[in-house]
Amino acid sequence: MLTPLFTTLVLIAVIMTLILSLLLTKSATVKTGIDTVIVTLLLVMMIVMLIGPAYLYLTTFQMTVGDVVEWEIGVFSSIGMIPIICLQTAKFVILTDPERAGKPLPLTGVLDHIGTLRTSYVVLLVLSEVLMGWTFNIAAGIVTLASGYSFADVLSEISYSITTYWFVFTMVGEMFLTIFVLRRMIQVDMLRLLGLQALVMLVTPTALPLQAWETYSFYVEAGAMTAVVAFAILYARRRAEGDGRPARYLVFFIVANTLMMVGLLWWLVSGETWILAPVLLLETVAYFDAVLTGSGILWRGNATV
Repeated sequence: MLTPLFTTLVLIAVIMTLILSLLLTKSATVKTGIDTVIVTLLLVMMIVMLIGPAYLYLTTFQMTVGDVVEWEIGVFSSIGMIPIICLQTAKFVILTDPERAGKPLPLTGVLDHIGTLRTSYVVLLVLSEVLMGWTFNIAAGIVTLASGYSFADVLSEISYSITTYWFVFTMVGEMFLTIFVLRRMIQVDMLRLLGLQALVMLVTPTALPLQAWETYSFYVEAGAMTAVVAFAILYARRRAEGDGRPARYLVFFIVANTLMMVGLLWWLVSGETWILAPVLLLETVAYFDAVLTGSGILWRGNATV
């Protein structure tokens, strides 16, 4: 049964998923140094939004939806928007100044390190996902700490949160949204592979605490992961001849999905998720790496769409 608390959390989660999807898309298409700084600020802002409520929880053992909303509004208005508005204003002034026509924009040198930047984006996005899943599990009352907790207890909570619907379904939402927005920049075969990757995440058996879901999603998950591995191997054989970058990148996908199978089997046998949680993180990293860095195989110059 839907409760006002659950409905409110779902609404906030949808908004944050849309924001992270927008940031992921923007991260993949930055063209100026100013844009890269803006995207970095926004990603850091998302993390700070989520760290605040988590800190309150760790110190007071309490967190409400109001705490989450207050931190989001406070951080967004005080930390995020002021420098971003300043940067956007400076960019507009520079672009409309006839005396600067043909001259490079400020911070252009940042683009010389775009590989490092996009790697940083992957780290920031993964942290945002983990903190969002943990925060929403806390606010929903699914995980709780007691006084005298240890660092291991916190890690256990975070690990469990990664296997729940608050992490899995928000991540899947971002996957499908960014795949749709960037579909014309991605090769057809890779588009299919990323779609399969999103399906693998969607049918994670631990995402919903329902017996029917756990039973049937396990078989769908196993089939989807087998398809991902087979498709990745086929793609590598067809497209990677003479270029090691796609092959190295696809190995990442294959390893991630192979470990996912191991984690699911361990969960099926023991009911424990300590293998599955880090593997889900690895799946998340694999997806962000595909969209942001792509090892030179995803971008417009190579696209066939």
